Amino acid sequence: MSHYSPYIPDELLPIIHGKLHDFNQRRFPDKGYYIVLYPTNKSLYYTLWFYNPDAEHHPFIYLYNLELDALSSVRKAMRTMANSLLPLELKEEIDSTSYQGDDIVLFGKYRGHHLQSIYQIDPRYINWIADKYEAKTKSERRFKELARTYNKVFLDLQTKKKYKSIAGHFAGRPGEKLENLELTITKVRIEDDFYKTDLVDGVEYFYVDQLLTATDSAGNYFLLTVKAKDRSLTSKTLSPGTHSYQKNEKLSIASAKILKHIESHNTKYTKIGYIKFTENQ
Repeated sequence: MSHYSPYIPDELLPIIHGKLHDFNQRRFPDKGYYIVLYPTNKSLYYTLWFYNPDAEHHPFIYLYNLELDALSSVRKAMRTMANSLLPLELKEEIDSTSYQGDDIVLFGKYRGHHLQSIYQIDPRYINWIADKYEAKTKSERRFKELARTYNKVFLDLQTKKKYKSIAGHFAGRPGEKLENLELTITKVRIEDDFYKTDLVDGVEYFYVDQLLTATDSAGNYFLLTVKAKDRSLTSKTLSPGTHSYQKNEKLSIASAKILKHIESHNTKYTKIGYIKFTENQ
């Protein structure tokens, strides 16, 4: 792509990069990210784009023009992303900005319109295309893919943060070994191990496990179970002498094995087992 050669003063670059660094804290690009794109030979303006990692044909979509200078454009993009948990980047170029006509509506009341213009005036129609439109040919599938990306952006920008969970990252791959984990407990749940519950001479014995949710310093979530070593006479009550884990308690793990990855309510969890705590734990 050829550029209009925008000029950003050297003293302004650290300010912009600092704002982006602060803005992107605890934001994860797994589900995509927004881009402030430098002006090109087609526009004097900085423009706002979105990258969809799940898109096969057209991962980049154009949203709208920003401002004529970089700092104002970045600030405007940040205001637009007030409800988003995705990061923002400043780029000189992206791989492709042409849809080759795949974004043009060929039916209905918006026949001949581009998806981007419909996104601005009637996002519900975009939602209908993304959800209900039946794509039969390759070009129709590319068209629907673009509509789904625009709909994804609309939902991301309009859904308030309080209804979202920070996604985090999966750690490694199932079967891999992790070492030297420093975690902080965020939730503790007590649960009977029903496979071990036993009745001896008319007395019921319980083995009560502690199910922990914890995070690392990067905000990634882990699930682990501390199995009961001794039995208890009461359901959901730890046996005498068992350490009772508490919220905000620190965990130092020498090694653990990744059992599986779980995604629930937009939050990614790494379940670990075969845990060896450090000696001072």
